[in-house]
Amino acid sequence: MATGDARPSAPDEPAEVTEPADVVTDAGAVDAVTDPGEVPRAARALVAALLVLLLVPGVIGFDLWPLTGWRLFSLSRDGTQNRWVVEAVDGDGEVSTVSLEELPLGYRHAEWIMADLPGASEARQVDVCEALAGAVADVRPDAVEVRLTKDGQELLERDGEWVVTHDPEVLVACDPGAAS
Repeated sequence: MATGDARPSAPDEPAEVTEPADVVTDAGAVDAVTDPGEVPRAARALVAALLVLLLVPGVIGFDLWPLTGWRLFSLSRDGTQNRWVVEAVDGDGEVSTVSLEELPLGYRHAEWIMADLPGASEARQVDVCEALAGAVADVRPDAVEVRLTKDGQELLERDGEWVVTHDPEVLVACDPGAAS
């Protein structure tokens, strides 16, 4: 009797069916039968690799576009935008914008935190300012004041050229020396 065939039985006995050890496909290849509840190793490896690709950038704090740059697609865009910037004021009163890229890696997404500050308490605003001021003091040692500024930017066409206008509004200022 061949494997997988039902053995004849008495009319009141159910037929005994044995499971085949191998399955022959239409192409004639023999595939080993696997447990239907077992996940293939290739699928496990693929899921593990995707989790690493998504989690590592999130933990370290950088965008591995397009895998983790979802915020690029979730924000509406028009001719007017608000950006949050860190400004350093030196001893002569000169104001310069500090790029978040100049600061240590943990400060790269500080703009997201600054965007929540208008509704926050004054103590929270000062705490965030002082935390950023400590990092700014390392890259701009001549800074005597650090400002967290909302920069309203508008894209305008003037004389056939596209220009960006700026309307800065200081939210909070602090002394980088006090943050150290």
